[in-house]
Amino acid sequence: MSSAAFRLRCGLLSTHQLMAFASSTTSPVRSHALQRHVAFQWHGHSRCITKTCDKVNKVNRYDRFRACLRVAVSDNNFEATQKIHNTQVFNKDVADPLDVAKSTMEIMSSNRRSFNRTWERMNPLIQLILLPSTSSSSNRMKSVADVGCDHGMLALSLACIAWVNLSRDDSNEFLFSKVFGTDLSSQALENGGIASFKRVNDALSKIGTANDNKPLLELPIQFRIGDGLSALQPGEANAIVIAGMGVHTMLDIIVGKSDATTTPIESLESEYVFLQPTNSRPQHLIILYDGLQKDLGWELCDEKVAFVGGRWYISSYFRRNDDYNRDSIGLYRFPGHYLLDNEIFDKYVRHHLEWLKQVVEKGPLAEEDTRWVNHILSLKDKHEWKMLATWYNDEHTTT
Repeated sequence: MSSAAFRLRCGLLSTHQLMAFASSTTSPVRSHALQRHVAFQWHGHSRCITKTCDKVNKVNRYDRFRACLRVAVSDNNFEATQKIHNTQVFNKDVADPLDVAKSTMEIMSSNRRSFNRTWERMNPLIQLILLPSTSSSSNRMKSVADVGCDHGMLALSLACIAWVNLSRDDSNEFLFSKVFGTDLSSQALENGGIASFKRVNDALSKIGTANDNKPLLELPIQFRIGDGLSALQPGEANAIVIAGMGVHTMLDIIVGKSDATTTPIESLESEYVFLQPTNSRPQHLIILYDGLQKDLGWELCDEKVAFVGGRWYISSYFRRNDDYNRDSIGLYRFPGHYLLDNEIFDKYVRHHLEWLKQVVEKGPLAEEDTRWVNHILSLKDKHEWKMLATWYNDEHTTT
């Protein structure tokens, strides 16, 4: 133990010395000693010291955010390229747009554990949202709407990516330039998204620009109150993102009532939909995929998967395709179509085959689960999966 740590534990450091010691603390032992000291020693100064330490942590977190955005908008950038599927999102070697999103989520998170889990879940979804901007053959994604934005983490992260792109002289014309965050509850929006917006906007105001003659742009985001897609006007957002909801709620928002002449998503004239439902059971995912592909005639373009906190999250990217034949069996893509060689999805399949084996012992499988198992059995070069589904062959399960 160092002499400073010994004096700290014995209560022999002054407040000034304590803060100097805190700023130099890097080891877990020192951090633990400091926490114990603030908690049990010098009660008269503990409240002030705790606030000061919290402030130091906040400054570091916000400084990382500002440094990331400064690098991202600078023409003299470090040598780091962001590539998704071997294509650049920004035109030049710039800071990773995922780094921009990550640093934005960090300043909005209450603690490190919460931030890590949120980022692990949202990272794959943001990667999908960036995909259309990597190809000039795609129709331009002009704006993105995060429906049911709640705390606004995803919406504000996308807004910061757009802010960086708009602030650069060589901006990517195919990257979205505006973001909407909508929520049904005005209170949830006020305490969540709008409160987070003020925090991020305050951090942005202190960034400054490399060119003093170039004014600092405003964060390109609007928050609105409304049920589903009702808060948006036709043509206003040609990309819709929905995360953190169940499959049936998502379909109610996108497809609407069956007796309606036009679905909400068609009325909005949107071209892209990015989804991350909370329920990942094969039955639920097939219901969702049926709604987008069979009912709407949209094309599944890509998928990502994450396993966070004991749960699977499968993110999907659908694109409007007027030439898509919704009645063609060969064009239908099952959940996991783009994930067959993914290690996390391999665990997903194994887990659900074992789980469905227990379900079938109590009664017949749902029609969607049966379709999923038949699909797994039809795949080539997936012999291990087929071996795990021998129970299905033996039982000849039907609905």
